[in-house]
Amino acid sequence: VMDKCLYIPCAFVTHFGKCIDEKTPLLRSMDAVTVSGLRLLKAVGIGTDAKAMQSYLGWEQEFFVMPADLYKARPDLVNCGRTLFGKLPTRHQQGDLNYFQPIPGSVQELLDIAQAEMLKIGCPMAVKHNEVAPGQHEMSPVFRTANVSCDSNVCFMEVMNREAQKLGLQVLFHEKPFAGINGSGKHANWSIGTDTGINFFYPGKTEAHAKLCVTAIACLAYGLAQYNEMVRC
Repeated sequence: VMDKCLYIPCAFVTHFGKCIDEKTPLLRSMDAVTVSGLRLLKAVGIGTDAKAMQSYLGWEQEFFVMPADLYKARPDLVNCGRTLFGKLPTRHQQGDLNYFQPIPGSVQELLDIAQAEMLKIGCPMAVKHNEVAPGQHEMSPVFRTANVSCDSNVCFMEVMNREAQKLGLQVLFHEKPFAGINGSGKHANWSIGTDTGINFFYPGKTEAHAKLCVTAIACLAYGLAQYNEMVRC
């Protein structure tokens, strides 16, 4: 429940089983990871007692925060989410001044509120800090299963937009709102593991875990080479 509204995750498919949404491909990919992952464990003779696989995702959402009145004074920002004309900023992102300086008070208030609101819906935010470009910031949650994490990211952006308006601020989630300085990324830290606690991409302290880690990286590299167009789209 968020803002007195009950959010129910849904998947949409046709009568013939074809997906017409973005959630179903993700769920099907997680099922494929389970099938292939259990086959791999059996083939290498490690963790054969596992019954299921989990896809884990930890997103890092970057964004810009600016006063709402300045945002509304720019029709290009309002309509496109980015600037289309104008002079490059006098102050760029030289050095590390922006990244390591204290978070501005109004932005800190917004981040604190967003953190509290996200905790109410079961998504603890672990990180909040400045980013490299002026006016740029980032928040990240604790790792969760991939489908739940994707839902949380959408909820987070809604929460940020809603709470920013109350404070006279505007949040820009466009990947490149301003020329001449860094854009905003949505980094995805992805991993897979078993229901018994084995992480495929953690070498561990034993020869068996190191063997599994190398094997998993080799499988991932092969998959990226074979299906790289899916990663780029």
